[in-house]
Amino acid sequence: MSRVVTVLTIAALTLGAAGTAPRPAPSWANASWLNTEQPLTVDGLKGRVVLLNFWVFTCYNCTNTVPSLVDLDRKYRDKGLTLIGIHTPEFPPYAGEHDKGNLERALKQYDITYPNAQDNDSRTWRLYGIRAWPSFVLIDKQGKVRYEGAGEFHLNDRNYRIWDQRIRELLAE
Repeated sequence: MSRVVTVLTIAALTLGAAGTAPRPAPSWANASWLNTEQPLTVDGLKGRVVLLNFWVFTCYNCTNTVPSLVDLDRKYRDKGLTLIGIHTPEFPPYAGEHDKGNLERALKQYDITYPNAQDNDSRTWRLYGIRAWPSFVLIDKQGKVRYEGAGEFHLNDRNYRIWDQRIRELLAE
């Protein structure tokens, strides 16, 4: 499955790079946040590049990608990148993915210090048309969606280098 999703990631990036018209990033309205003092908004983040990571802490592919995201956050936060985890549970509430305490423990376990929104009703997931874990949406400084993709990537592999390049490109604009 990982291999199929990786191909989708490359295809999505290629489409974005080929010049598809950027669209305004939909405004999320998640009420529950971790690793931030207040909810973050698309409008409040204008002037920064934003990378949304749709994930769930019980997803093997998602957690395999976390070290890469932690690295990107450390490299680019002070240069204008805001990385946001959109934690969207896959299973019913009794499975534990909806529990804020469980998410908080997972953030500590994986050394995630960037903001995370709980998307327990999948509203933000649907707003962005997400279909797989993990998925990514890269938003430019003007609040426009520039790149989208799905699938696992690892430190310094080809897909990591593609996302890293796109982030640097948008930071330089």
